[in-house]
This record gives sequence, C-alpha cells and structure tokens, in this order.
Amino acid sequence: MSERMMIRIKGLAQVAVVGIIHLLIISFLNLKKGAWEEVGGLQIALTYCAPVFLLYATCVRSLKTKKIRYNLVWLLTSLLPSAAILFKIKEITGAEPSEPVFIEFHFEQGYLELMLLFPFVYSVIQLLLWVSIWFMILSKE
Repeated sequence: MSERMMIRIKGLAQVAVVGIIHLLIISFLNLKKGAWEEVGGLQIALTYCAPVFLLYATCVRSLKTKKIRYNLVWLLTSLLPSAAILFKIKEITGAEPSEPVFIEFHFEQGYLELMLLFPFVYSVIQLLLWVSIWFMILSKE
C-alpha cells in the first residue's frame, strides 16, 4: 500500500473516532430531545458535510508532517473546544429565561444548536486549525 493511501486510511479512522466521541457526548448530555420529525438523514448529512470534510483535511495535513506533535494538536483542537461548546449548549438549553421576552421562538430542543450553531462554530475552528498547521509547517521549512 502506498504512503498516501495509509495516510488517508489513518485520517478516516481518526475522523471516525472524533465523530464517535462527539456523538457519545451529545448522547450523554441528552441534547437531542424530541422527535425532530422534519429532520431527515439528508439534511443532517448536508449540514455536517463541511465540518467533517474540514476535519478530515486538517487530519490528513497533520498526518503528512509525520510528527506526533501536529497530530496531537489536531486531536486536542478537534475535541476540546467542541466538547466545551456542547457542554455550554447543554447549559443554555437547560436555562429558563429570567425575564419575559417580546418574541419567543420554539424549536425542538437541541435542533437550532445542533443543526446551525455547532456545525458553524466547528467549521470556523477547523479553518483556524488548517491555517495554524499551515503556518507551523511553513515556519519549520
């Protein structure tokens, strides 16, 4: 097997592990409540395709350097901020408004946060990671 193929397989495996950890955190925090009848698998796939692609791209970029330090930076940056965001989302969804509001939106619990906020913030984190890995590699050359 070629080296490029091995890097791609390792990248897919690491992205799968990070994805499973995120799903376990979401399940543990019980963020997805309700039936979400209007949300289909296609909508979820379309919403999360950009963050997953960016996750894979940054993983492959860190693996190409063949240095554990870059892969560790990738792993920590892919898990810690997103886990903190998920815990903050849990805190926000559990809080009741302290004062009456003029306009009140009602979504299925966790829908807005998991279908809009989390993918957007995670994509921004991965883009920043891509740029930082790129600068780290350029500064070493």
